[in-house]
Amino acid sequence: MSQITDEISENPAGKRESGFSFLQVVFLILLVLLAAVYMGETLFGKNSLEVLMSLKKQQHILDAKIARISKENAILQKKYFELRALMPEKSDEDSPLP
Repeated sequence: MSQITDEISENPAGKRESGFSFLQVVFLILLVLLAAVYMGETLFGKNSLEVLMSLKKQQHILDAKIARISKENAILQKKYFELRALMPEKSDEDSPLP
């Protein structure tokens, strides 16, 4: 019986103490808000999935452009070498002396 009376005298009016203090609750709320901001920035900020997808699309476009320009370069090189083969070789005998 003395235990019951001791509990009643420690907690007047039957109030129970919660496990968290005011500072702990504020810290927990602040931590949750910071985590929410971080996740929002990760999903919708500069480093988001949307940016990644646009960069992959741009890479695909640039790869196609590189392939097209490489083919054009090969055609132009072929024409250059054909024209070069048709040109006569210059020799020292053909050039006039000053």
